[in-house]
Amino acid sequence: GEKISIENNDKWLLYFVVCIVAINLFYGVLHGETNFIQASMYYVYNLLVVLIFRAYAEERDTFLVNVARICKVNLVLQLFFYITGIGRYFAASRYMGTFNDPNQMAFFVYISLMMAFLISRIRGGKLSLVYHVIAMALIFLTASAGMLMGMVLFYGLEALPKVRILAQRQHSVRAILIGTAFLAALVLFSPEIGDYIVDVSESSIVERAEEKLSRIEESAAGPTNIEERGIDRLYLYPEKLLYGAGEGFHERFEQSYLDGEVHSTLLSVLFYYGVLPTAALLYWIYKNIGRLSAGNVAVVLSLFLESLTLLNQRQSLFWMIFVLLNVLYKKQTAETETAAVPAALRAGELKDTATDTLLR
Repeated sequence: GEKISIENNDKWLLYFVVCIVAINLFYGVLHGETNFIQASMYYVYNLLVVLIFRAYAEERDTFLVNVARICKVNLVLQLFFYITGIGRYFAASRYMGTFNDPNQMAFFVYISLMMAFLISRIRGGKLSLVYHVIAMALIFLTASAGMLMGMVLFYGLEALPKVRILAQRQHSVRAILIGTAFLAALVLFSPEIGDYIVDVSESSIVERAEEKLSRIEESAAGPTNIEERGIDRLYLYPEKLLYGAGEGFHERFEQSYLDGEVHSTLLSVLFYYGVLPTAALLYWIYKNIGRLSAGNVAVVLSLFLESLTLLNQRQSLFWMIFVLLNVLYKKQTAETETAAVPAALRAGELKDTATDTLLR
């Protein structure tokens, strides 16, 4: 078989995982709990996933083609399950398809779309609009507010370069304004507009968004969003941010509102493992991202935004995204360098021609 090696970038992820294993081993022995070891195994497994996925993604174009096909099939299948009624609901209002939790399904749909999107970019193509529509519809059905915010940010950042180009063209701006005014008139004077507004206002995603906004500063009547996610531990136990609390035996944090785990990807890593391992992880992410293009910024910021309220680091697909971003960055860098060579050669030829002319 092929030899799987550790690149310089992935050495920082290795350092991160070694720190995790050591910290969890210490707390596991200290408290006599085995769930610390179980938490470490997730990171060890995902380290192996990163190494193997990178080896295939960088060397085999057919591998990426097949991964993109699987991601597209995932989206179509989940839509099929919804249409046929096979999928299930959580609390009768939040659709979760074949998953055990609506947020799990929303993350799976989001990450499948992002992987298909990045692979299309790597191969020099564009992902069909159909898959974007399917993904947005499914995420809306799950009523995952964090994931919906991530998608809105993604499309907003993706649209910025196009809007800037259109803004420089007077005819395009005029056409957009006229088209927007026409669509607004159709909507406002539609006889069904009242029923539509009521349906949207009563949808589960809107109700959840209103509920979360109403709890931002709520303390007397109930838990805040921070307390409900277990993020309050970061200021209740600030010393753990230095050397880590270990990931397990969550009942020991009696001052925290939540008796479970911290529901925030990067903040949970900071609390469980401290500053140094978190810095190693962030440096690994930085080394994989490189100099961000507009497309890379949209994917990364949307991923970080939705990860603020969700625990994603156990999901292998979460780590694969950064490998794909690195593959895309390397491809874009190689193309830039290749384009710069002919320009340098042409400049050299012009200089030689000018010199010969002067010598004659």
